[in-house]
Amino acid sequence: MRLGAGVIALLFACLAQAHERSESTSHWTLVNGDLHGVITARTREVTRLTVPGDSYASLAQIFAAHVQRSVAASVDGVACTQRQTPTLLESEAGYVRVDVRMQCPAGNALALKVDVLFGVAPSHHHFLYVAAGGSSREAILSASEPSTEVELRASGSRKNNLLRFVGMGIEHIATGVDHLAFLLALLITARATRQVLAIVTGFTVGHSITLSLAVLGFIQANRGAVECLIGLTIAMAAAQNLIRGEREGRIAGLSAAAIAASLLLVSTDLRPDMPASLILAIALATGSAVWLTSMPRQRPIGVQGEFSIPARFAMAAGFGLIHGLGFASALQDLHLPRAMLLSSLLGFNVGVEIGQLAVVIAVVGLIAAVSKLVPVTQRRAEISAATASAALLAAGIAWFLTRAYF
Repeated sequence: MRLGAGVIALLFACLAQAHERSESTSHWTLVNGDLHGVITARTREVTRLTVPGDSYASLAQIFAAHVQRSVAASVDGVACTQRQTPTLLESEAGYVRVDVRMQCPAGNALALKVDVLFGVAPSHHHFLYVAAGGSSREAILSASEPSTEVELRASGSRKNNLLRFVGMGIEHIATGVDHLAFLLALLITARATRQVLAIVTGFTVGHSITLSLAVLGFIQANRGAVECLIGLTIAMAAAQNLIRGEREGRIAGLSAAAIAASLLLVSTDLRPDMPASLILAIALATGSAVWLTSMPRQRPIGVQGEFSIPARFAMAAGFGLIHGLGFASALQDLHLPRAMLLSSLLGFNVGVEIGQLAVVIAVVGLIAAVSKLVPVTQRRAEISAATASAALLAAGIAWFLTRAYF
């Protein structure tokens, strides 16, 4: 059950530097020929566009100029014309927003091409929502498919819209290496089917709660802080796999608290909107949580029963609350009308669950297949689990610290 986990975890660790999911979003409306769009991207993504000679312009200005060159629209094949040069809008720290306005002719189908960042980031994904002529469409654009089309007539196909959000959810979990790394960190020490079900169910319950509350507008969270904490959940889950006694637990708890508190060394202008009091609270909670897991009698890594079923469920659900806030950003960026919130939330969450279950089944199946090919011994199980946990611990810490700076 453990063989192969180390290889998979090492793959995740190698992706730690490259992951930082490259994405941007846009929201479009077409009314009486007036096409209005707002394109949003992270500042760290815009840095990919900087070249020698652009130093005189700000990153926001560089992005606005890039949008002017890379965004196009047409109706029935007739190009829309720009009404004004793309202008900058106010945005939260770490993001750039550009306002685009075009004049489009009358017709039956609007085609939108948003070719932003694909040239410098081939894995980039652009989440797009467009409302026009009583119809709407959500799409995920990529380097291979940088455009989409929407019929300019009312469409009652709620089923199609729901399926689009299901696809978006699957895409989001499939490209979310950090979410998958967290699940793997929890699954490394799970051997029985009941343990796997407890982890998957707990994660589903946790992220569904905060995803729903955030999308429906009941809670708001700082995105930079959430991204940092997602990395921290991976590190904590992996660290708990490596603790074998109370003494190691004390050392791990102090180390975890110190790492979390290191955010205080980041300038307030650079780190996400996290006051010193919040950082200290997170450091205290992190150190205590890691230490407390070592208090009961621990069994060696690889021995079934290290964590009970309720403990696995609680850990997955608790950390899942943080991951749900990360999932929510994909839908929040689309600025959907309230009438579409419930259907989009349902479809997106179903897609996330489908993607999550597919990955869990694939990982468990791969490990089972490798276990049949290679004789499994207790020693090999321990080494494999420890190697995988160490790799995920390193990746989680890397994500936590780098996201505090960028």
